[in-house]
Amino acid sequence: MANKRKLNIAVSGLNAIDSPGPGIAVIRALREAESFDCRIIGLSYESLEPGIFMHHLVDKTYQIPYPSAGIDAITERIEYIHSKEKLDVIIPNFDSELYPFIRLEEKFKKMGINMFLPTMEQFEER
Repeated sequence: MANKRKLNIAVSGLNAIDSPGPGIAVIRALREAESFDCRIIGLSYESLEPGIFMHHLVDKTYQIPYPSAGIDAITERIEYIHSKEKLDVIIPNFDSELYPFIRLEEKFKKMGINMFLPTMEQFEER
């Protein structure tokens, strides 16, 4: 396919230890996509998450605050990352990220960032 669209996709869940986060599997699937190309921006909570060092999968990594740091801290960090990377999509991969990212979805959408998230109603039904 000539001239595939290139997306900057941020993915969390880069830990690939005994109890791995789903981010690495999500990234592998994105890399196999045939309908678009992607640049993967890893979102990491810890500086030693193994996915950070998987340079064949992750193009650039940024540390982000834990969800417990609050909406303002997350917003500030994502705004900074977006200013550097022009994110098209964020794929949060941990349950603990859902609530803050759902609350931030409209704000990020206005910035041009889409996300894969349940609605608040779906989240509250779980």
